Amino acid sequence: MRVHLTNAGAITLCESSVFDRLDVLVDPQSPARLEQAIARIGSRDGAGHVRLSPSVLRFLSDHAGAAEWEADFNAMIGYAASKGWLDDQGRVRAHLTFREADEVVSESDFKSAMRALPAGISAVTCGSGDEMVGMIVSSLTSISADPPMVGFFAHQNSSIRAKLLESGRFAANVLGEEHHDVISTFLSAPQGLARFANGSWAEGDHQVPVLTDALASMECDIVCTHPLGTHDLIVGKIRKTACSSANPVVHFNAATHSLVPVQTH
Repeated sequence: MRVHLTNAGAITLCESSVFDRLDVLVDPQSPARLEQAIARIGSRDGAGHVRLSPSVLRFLSDHAGAAEWEADFNAMIGYAASKGWLDDQGRVRAHLTFREADEVVSESDFKSAMRALPAGISAVTCGSGDEMVGMIVSSLTSISADPPMVGFFAHQNSSIRAKLLESGRFAANVLGEEHHDVISTFLSAPQGLARFANGSWAEGDHQVPVLTDALASMECDIVCTHPLGTHDLIVGKIRKTACSSANPVVHFNAATHSLVPVQTH
């Protein structure tokens, strides 16, 4: 059984039905990020070990609750107890295994590839009155229809992040050809009311700024946030939607483009 602390921010359980060993595999990452990851699963026990709660391992496993898996898992914990590897809180001692290299593409290669990915453009907003904030995203995506959820990514240093997490809600406003001024202002103006100088903005039913002529607006409650690399995935449950007829725009190759229907035969 192996807990994997990825340098993307995800924590997974590998080989969850292998009960003759338990360790924590660590991808190359900064000391600060590593300590944050360890704090999510347990606590340090010297330089080379951590303490893990059995409940964390159960939570990470897809097999928890199955009778055979539970029997083998309890036997593993019992064996650890017999060897003195459990502390007075019942947490098991696990060895840290450090992966020396993680071969990935360069940041410039990554950005070149992402510039080739067309994506819709949306204004994510939150706050009300003098506390309104917002940003442009091209990462808005559908997640689930039941319950209805959408998500987007916000950089962990984003000027909107703290307000988003504090308010616990946001509006996602899908932009179209009529909203070039909105896009330009959001990208150039300082964070705050100045970004709402262009466009027909109104306070929605859930106290978030809504663009009244957006292709679609979705008022959402934040139900999940998850750090992944330099960004946070922010997921919202949709409480209200509104739609209008307009032509969409997409972000492609570092520019905004209109769409032209493709003739099919």
